[in-house]
Amino acid sequence: MYLDDNRLVKKPEIQKLLGVSRSTLGRWIKSGKFPPPVLIQNGRSRWRFKDVHEWLSTK
Repeated sequence: MYLDDNRLVKKPEIQKLLGVSRSTLGRWIKSGKFPPPVLIQNGRSRWRFKDVHEWLSTK
């Protein structure tokens, strides 16, 4: 399956991918363990897929 590296992913997608809760992901972002969102619109956060993928590859 082809995934565009620049596509924006939502917090629920990241939670499912990482197997973590919303609060855990929030703590990771706040503490700098996980990259911050690149776009926050109407209170909803989005990350570039390539940023999440790069973070995963370092773990």
